[in-house]
Amino acid sequence: MPAPTPEATGPSGKSLAATPFRWTDPAKLPPIGMVASAPALEEIDPKIMGWMRQAIAARDIVEASQPVAANDNQQADNIKIIDPSDWEGQPIPDRRWYLEGLIPNGQVTLLSGDGGTGKSLLAYQVGLAGVLGIETLGFRPAEGRVVYFAAEDDEGELKRRGHDILTAMRRTWADLGGKMRVIPMAGKDAELVAEKRRSRELELTALAQRITDLLADFLPKLLILDTAADVFGGDEINRKQVRFFVSMLRRFAMEFDLAVLLLSHPSVQGMQSGTGLSGSTAWNNSVRSRLYFTADKTDEDLRLLKNMKANYGRKGAETKLRWHEGAFILDDGKPSAHASLLANHADEVFLRMLSSINGSGRRVSSSRSSAYAPTVMAAMPEREGTSKKALEEAMARLFAENKIAVVKEGPPSRSRERLVVVEDEIRQKRMAPT
Repeated sequence: MPAPTPEATGPSGKSLAATPFRWTDPAKLPPIGMVASAPALEEIDPKIMGWMRQAIAARDIVEASQPVAANDNQQADNIKIIDPSDWEGQPIPDRRWYLEGLIPNGQVTLLSGDGGTGKSLLAYQVGLAGVLGIETLGFRPAEGRVVYFAAEDDEGELKRRGHDILTAMRRTWADLGGKMRVIPMAGKDAELVAEKRRSRELELTALAQRITDLLADFLPKLLILDTAADVFGGDEINRKQVRFFVSMLRRFAMEFDLAVLLLSHPSVQGMQSGTGLSGSTAWNNSVRSRLYFTADKTDEDLRLLKNMKANYGRKGAETKLRWHEGAFILDDGKPSAHASLLANHADEVFLRMLSSINGSGRRVSSSRSSAYAPTVMAAMPEREGTSKKALEEAMARLFAENKIAVVKEGPPSRSRERLVVVEDEIRQKRMAPT
């Protein structure tokens, strides 16, 4: 076909002017929706440009509408087909847990909680106990490394909370031995998956790849993601997107042999119904364990941890916890080792400060006044983080155990009371042994 010339003759014999045309690679055109400013675009007839854009848009629509295999079915060649009769005589593997009955290993556990209940604090405490290899809240987490991805907190908040928890555990930051990684992400983009530009399908972000690299290098036993609203960049009521995201986290758990604890906020309906859910039911259906953390309506320090879904354990199990001095303790009506440690620590602090006060010639009282002992002590740096309430409880215990007493000093007309340590008074021979 001959190349078009600037002039041609039409049916009426009149001369027609043809539009000059130069070929331009469509790959060099700007994306749809952007303002064309490149000089090359000026060389193309606007009508032709419009047709090309329509064709590209139509192609994108067709590609987006193509069915996509769900649940990684595109990897069908890699499936393993097993004859169960071959299992005869083989040992049965034990089920492994990160936290017995609550957080299974190799799976995703969803921990939802109303705002302000302390679910982040709870997850942090469980993780620290796992790193230290100690019991907490009546449970003993699997000992090992932990990664805590804190999308809602900055470094300062993580320091404060961690300090309170470690103080309650009678441990220090040095005791962690480099076995924990915290990632403060407050005010930053914390999404691990996001929607593609021209479709509603999800894709992993660059941040997700960095987390994957960290897991491969650090090999933790627990990955805490706080919260789902920050790390999930999709639509929480879109079942397909939710399942994709949870499946991605499960792959983390299985590939790196760890447990994933995903924190979430329930919707208003989820709080009112008591289910603790938000968005699509796929959140509940896709995980193997789901926990709900709520606050008591009458006791502001009391919390309830309920097992809402347990594929591998007993559903409906409840654990009562109590907030105390920046950490949670088990509140089952029985004295626990952790609660006893806290009480003993408060008692020791009270006795030590009372001896110091009396030794300096000052005076404190057991009666509520300006010299009320717990109030005075709560303002002293030597209290080691012990609160006024804990000091009041310690004073009551020490009175019951006859370790402290009230003595009267001065003439009868101007008698004054002094709170003293009984052992100090006996040592100074101001009080006879009983």
